[in-house]
This record gives sequence, C-alpha cells and structure tokens, in this order.
Amino acid sequence: MLLDRLDDLEEIRDQALLRIQNYQQSAARYYNKKVRNRIFQEGDLVLRKVYENTKECDNKMGAKWEGPYSISKIVKPGVYELITMSGEQILHSWNSINLKRYYY
Repeated sequence: MLLDRLDDLEEIRDQALLRIQNYQQSAARYYNKKVRNRIFQEGDLVLRKVYENTKECDNKMGAKWEGPYSISKIVKPGVYELITMSGEQILHSWNSINLKRYYY
C-alpha cells in the first residue's frame, strides 16, 4: 500500500507543478495587459525624472520632472540618449520608464 502511495505522490507533484505554471502565466498576462510602453523617436522632446542625486534643490516641493530634453540616439528599444536644448550631451542613457513626452 505504501508503494502505491509513492506512485500517486509523483502524479500529485506533476499536477501541482501544472497548477503553479498556469497561475504564473495568468498573473503575467494580467500584469502585461496593464503595462504601457513608452516609445520615442529621435528628435522627440521628453522630460526626465528627477532623482536625489540629480536634484538641484533640496526642497520636497521641488519639481518631479526636469527638462525638456531631446532624444539624440536610440540605444535599444526602451533606452535613449538625451541632449539638452542647448546641445550638451547627457552622460548616461535613460530608460523609457524615467522619461515622459513633453507637450509644448
């Protein structure tokens, strides 16, 4: 009887693995349904998110976005190099999560 239960145990593990995989796929579908990609072209004007290390003022009421900047190069989808409006190159590339379109 104990050997029969061991055979059933392997089947139960397989069923649990299938349930876990189904749950993970449905959770990924739900998350991906709500994600909106920000796609920019070269020359688009964008605002850059302000972080503690890039902030010019220490005021908590300060601006959350700075710019406008122009996109100079698309490194890969979702990663962009920026230049200021005066033509200075920004040292690091920026992810599209930290950028938003500038409407003038």
